[in-house]
This record gives sequence, C-alpha cells and structure tokens, in this order.
Amino acid sequence: MKTFLATLMLCFAPLAPASSPMAVRVLDWMLPVPANWTPQVPSSDMRLAQFTIRSEGGNADAAVFYFGQGSGGSVEENTKRWASQFLDAAGKPATPKLEKGASGGMPVTWVALDGRYARGVGSGPQGESKAKQSLRVAVIETDRGNLFFQLWGDEAAIAKQYPLMKMIVGQMKRGP
Repeated sequence: MKTFLATLMLCFAPLAPASSPMAVRVLDWMLPVPANWTPQVPSSDMRLAQFTIRSEGGNADAAVFYFGQGSGGSVEENTKRWASQFLDAAGKPATPKLEKGASGGMPVTWVALDGRYARGVGSGPQGESKAKQSLRVAVIETDRGNLFFQLWGDEAAIAKQYPLMKMIVGQMKRGP
C-alpha cells in the first residue's frame, strides 16, 4: 500500500511543483498566481477570481471583478467611489494615486489608496472602518470590457503583496 501511495504521489508531483506558480483563467487571459495566494470560490457572479493572502504584516484579499462590456463604470467614476471609502490620517477624504501603464498591449490604470477604510459596494464608507488599510486596483481595459483587479487589506501586507500583483498583471497572457 505504501508503495502504491508513493508511486501515485510521484506521478502527480510533476504536475504541480512547489516552486511553480499556479495560473487562473480570467476571461481570455491566464494570470500567474503566487503560492501564498490561496484561491477561494468567488463570492459573487461579478468576481472571476478571488484569493486570501497570508503575509508578514497582516492579511490581504484579492479579487478580479468583471461586469461585462460597457458596464462597471469608468476608471474615473470608480476611482472617485473608492476614494470616498477612505479617510487619510487627518480624517479628510483620501487622495488616490494614479499611474498609467500597459500589459499585453492593453491599457492599465493603477489606483492606490491608503488610510482608514470602510470597504463597500456603493459610494461612501459602508460598515465599520479599519485604520492602516490599503487598496490597490489595476483597471485593465480589455477588448471584452474592463477587468478590475483589486488587492486590499492591512497596509504592511499590501506593501509586500503589491509587487506580486504588478507581476501578475504584467505577465498575464492570452490563454489557449
């Protein structure tokens, strides 16, 4: 029996080496996913992928949202809404930091917000707010509509995970 189990494990070992990142399909694209990003069953139909992340400095979550071609609002509308959910250290509305880029020939707008965060679906803070939180969003303008790739959680965790998020977006490729 032990020999059978050992043989079975050896057969499957090449399929998922520990050092290789997994990949998830999001619409027509494959996204590489780091080993410490644990896939979750998406909690809504608008989430194409969802992850929990355990990191030094706290916890984080990530999700890729898709609302359909022409839906989900513009980059500007969403940035304004996300900013309305944050307060800076002085208790004033936070100012988002924006950066333009590209991935796979598609425009990407990066949005960064830090401070006291009350995550919500609509405008303005909803529910209990938490201090020292961060939100990073990549709005990827695909030919099928915008993908909203969000990473949120404790500031220290986001500081460590944001470079990985940038790598994921930078390495996304059209799937087979």
